[in-house]
Amino acid sequence: MIPFDTHQLTASDGAKIFYYSTPRFKDSRAAILLVHGMAEHASRYREFADFLCRRNLVVYAIDQRGHGATGLSQDSLGFFAETDGWQRIVSDIGELSTHIKSQHPELPLFILGHSMGSVAVRSALIRFGDLYRGAVVVGTTLGRGAAMRKLGKALARAEIAKFGPRHPSSFLNLLAFGGYNRHFLPARTAFDWLSANPDNVDAYIADPLCGFTCTAGFFYDLFDGIDFASDPKNIKKMPSSLPIFLVAGAADPVGGMGKEVLALEKLMKACGMTQVTCTLYPEKRHELLNEANRRLVYSEVLAFIEAFI
Repeated sequence: MIPFDTHQLTASDGAKIFYYSTPRFKDSRAAILLVHGMAEHASRYREFADFLCRRNLVVYAIDQRGHGATGLSQDSLGFFAETDGWQRIVSDIGELSTHIKSQHPELPLFILGHSMGSVAVRSALIRFGDLYRGAVVVGTTLGRGAAMRKLGKALARAEIAKFGPRHPSSFLNLLAFGGYNRHFLPARTAFDWLSANPDNVDAYIADPLCGFTCTAGFFYDLFDGIDFASDPKNIKKMPSSLPIFLVAGAADPVGGMGKEVLALEKLMKACGMTQVTCTLYPEKRHELLNEANRRLVYSEVLAFIEAFI
């Protein structure tokens, strides 16, 4: 595989953020930043990065706070920050994006986020959407609606008050994910909802940097972030002509088996976004980039990028 080199970025609050990049070649046409999901890490995207790099894209991927090498270095797996954690991780994305543009000023910059990372990318498009030529939003969610988000935040505040923000919350983890496997009974593992590809599920379970229980503070920040990214007043702050490609599995419970993704497409268009498209993949689940048909997904993401280079 093409090298996926490790770097550190010093964030504006002094934190060290780990990220990875492929080489740039003379024929490179664009750059793209990959933003991973909850309880996983950037190195899981190496095969996808290799695919894109071999097709003349420079690929970057960030280990977000509380995850991967960044979380390990700060002894904070499953925790963002003491205050305003959601906007802090969104700022990290903006600061790394600005760095990438400084390294490659003549290349258009795209961004892709999966799951929690998709919500972070949606937040980044609200705050500094002008940095990007286009965005791919993979396996996203509306958090099952405003009422559920409000309940989640209230329960997270109660757990923080009782145990502190760094307390790993099995209760909130169960609230967030406990019902997902009911769509796939009889389930082979607790993570069958992740993927219809059993090899991917097994690799996720075997990875010590995947599947950990996040903290009460994390869950509050996550619900807060979904609120921020789903608010029509905020969506209207995105550049209205920015190309956005929504992709998800039609059997992904995180996106309500596709219903929340279609609702987001409708919401974005109602807020004035003029270049939003959506593809749902039949029978595929949450981790589209790791499903058995992932090369098809890779190719369709690449085609979207190539259309706007």
